[in-house]
Amino acid sequence: MTEAARALSGALEGGVHVLPVRVYYEDTDAGGIVYHANYLRWAERARTEMMRLLGTEHRSMAETEGTIFAVRRCSVEFDRPARLDDLLRVRSRILAVRGATIDIEQIVESQDRDMDAAPAGRGAQVRISLTLCCLNRDGRPVRLPAAVGRALEALAAAAEGGRD
Repeated sequence: MTEAARALSGALEGGVHVLPVRVYYEDTDAGGIVYHANYLRWAERARTEMMRLLGTEHRSMAETEGTIFAVRRCSVEFDRPARLDDLLRVRSRILAVRGATIDIEQIVESQDRDMDAAPAGRGAQVRISLTLCCLNRDGRPVRLPAAVGRALEALAAAAEGGRD
């Protein structure tokens, strides 16, 4: 992966994937507030880039392993609205890796200078909790490919080690 491509993928910081996002006009409603579904789009993009940094691109996983991820459960809490031109970050943390599923917490928060000193998740715009399920080509649940499971478990362990 080139440096330019890596920069677009965000970064892994202490077991947490961080993806910067700018709020554009197209992301907002007539009042300049982010439309609620866009938070889910940004979260999906962050999960995709996290997997890319772990060396597991979705397309290659589908082609070589015959598996894909699907959202099994998703819960969203909207704390504060984001607005036009805000600079945000999506923080993705693996909570658990089990046979065919992955539990993930994603927080969309401000990147304003005031917020940089705050602990992760404080001042969050949105908190997303979800479970992904690994499916085969027939749409049936299957165990995560071994290499993917190991990479996600290592990320989860790194995140747990970095928590207070």
